[in-house]
Amino acid sequence: MARAIYSLKLSLFSSQLKLNTKDKETLLEVCTTIYVKPWLQCILEVKAPYKDLCFLKSLEAYEKVHESILKAALQKCSQHLWYFTDEIAVLALFDDVEEETKL
Repeated sequence: MARAIYSLKLSLFSSQLKLNTKDKETLLEVCTTIYVKPWLQCILEVKAPYKDLCFLKSLEAYEKVHESILKAALQKCSQHLWYFTDEIAVLALFDDVEEETKL
């Protein structure tokens, strides 16, 4: 439901965001290469901590393509990591990743 609301908001307010052609292409590239996969995989809370760390790693891999976009994206995403606490780290124990990765 949250994804549907988010998509609807993006669609409704897209006319208010004035972007030139180059910015639109860059935004589309970032969304399709980096953001779509974690956005579609964020269904289970148990997988959230691991998926968020994977998302940050994929952002760092994007540094070779656009360094300025990487810096801005990492700055914004790091503001949303406030929930990484000891209590949330316990959720990683129930995720279906390898034991070595959990440790």
